[in-house]
Amino acid sequence: MKCACAILLLLALVSTASAIAPVTNAAGGWRAGRATFYGGSQQYLQNFPDRGPPPEYGFGTPLYGSCGYLSQDGTQGVDFSNVPFPVDMLSAVANVNDDYPGSCGRCYEIQCSTGVVVGNYSTTTGTPVAIPYNTSTGFIEPGLDYDTVVDDYNRKWNGNPLMSQDELFTQCWNGSQALGLLNEPDNSIYIHVTDNCPCLQYDGDSTTITGDNPPCCGNVNHFDLSYYGFEKLAHPNYGLMNLQFRPVDCYTKVPLDYLPGYINETIYGDNIETGWAWYPYPAAPAANAVNNKQLQVQGAGVGGSNATCVDVNSEGGLSLVSRLANTAGYQPFLANNATTLSFYVKQTSAANIGTGSGVPAGLSVSIGNSEQAYYCTGLALTSLTASDVSNGLTHLTVPISQFDCNLPLVDELSFQNTNAGALQFCLDDIALTGGSPADPHLYSAV
Repeated sequence: MKCACAILLLLALVSTASAIAPVTNAAGGWRAGRATFYGGSQQYLQNFPDRGPPPEYGFGTPLYGSCGYLSQDGTQGVDFSNVPFPVDMLSAVANVNDDYPGSCGRCYEIQCSTGVVVGNYSTTTGTPVAIPYNTSTGFIEPGLDYDTVVDDYNRKWNGNPLMSQDELFTQCWNGSQALGLLNEPDNSIYIHVTDNCPCLQYDGDSTTITGDNPPCCGNVNHFDLSYYGFEKLAHPNYGLMNLQFRPVDCYTKVPLDYLPGYINETIYGDNIETGWAWYPYPAAPAANAVNNKQLQVQGAGVGGSNATCVDVNSEGGLSLVSRLANTAGYQPFLANNATTLSFYVKQTSAANIGTGSGVPAGLSVSIGNSEQAYYCTGLALTSLTASDVSNGLTHLTVPISQFDCNLPLVDELSFQNTNAGALQFCLDDIALTGGSPADPHLYSAV
């Protein structure tokens, strides 16, 4: 995740406060949590010149999320129009949250809870413990008049009545202050997980720990919201809020059970589906060719729907990963007794990405778990069973048993270019089939 949480509070846990106790069962319903934010508008961030250089001013950005949902054609810069979800929905989940496995693409309903912001829960009693609002090492900038710092809707903050006690009391927007920005009638926002908030920071790709990220550690479920989502619930000057949250279906908003978190057996339909990250690799283009990675190409898919299309050089490809989903209760290639991998594919061109036909020669498919360096048998697409053709895409199927894998370990599907030169291809309707449909465990007590 290319970000730091929006505040750097001293997490000395010194006092208690009343709050919603953590829910420990697997069923749906509201749970207690906490949120920071990252990113922000220039009109807000420029109030904090001492935190870091522009344009991020030390607040990070949700643009480059760890779930990989960033389309890029290699010829120009990127902005939030390159991400397939609204900017106020972009969010990160702490990688110590109970339902972190397979969290990419998952959706939650979020409500702000007014009160003293909770630190951790006691390991002995479960009593919430408040995070102190430390004015010397926290969010407060010396010499800054916070009453003059407004959000993007020109709202002033409601103040912190516990400032003298070094505690943070966050006041959520009431109905009139919310300006109709919340999803009526439930005063909620809905978020789409595109990133993670790591508890520990590492030195590049090494295993050397360089520090930790306190808000994303501990035993409180934590979210790092987009600035634009956070400010709908409370003034960003607070930097932290208590919240209630529940997992929901991304399309219907129907609440789902909490554990295990839902992972769709369809990996890519009209877009990347719940539970899956999208990782084209590598970023470097082939010689004299423009590297292009598009999560959605309109009209390129089955029946004129969306397809995902990439232009990769030799040994490059596209991985679809349900991160850390080899955890018991998830295991998408084992769950629901799926027997077959099914997908549509076509070769396209660098000059006109999305247009083309035919099964690409030199493209292979495999499954495995790169997090554990576990890789299974790769199969050439030209060796698979072909059936119907739609919009230039050929429908291919392969029995999962042909990959010769230990399925409880598997959480990744990869397509790799084995040619010596660049290859451009599109994929659509990627699914694990042949078993019972995945049960999203709809939660009825709404």
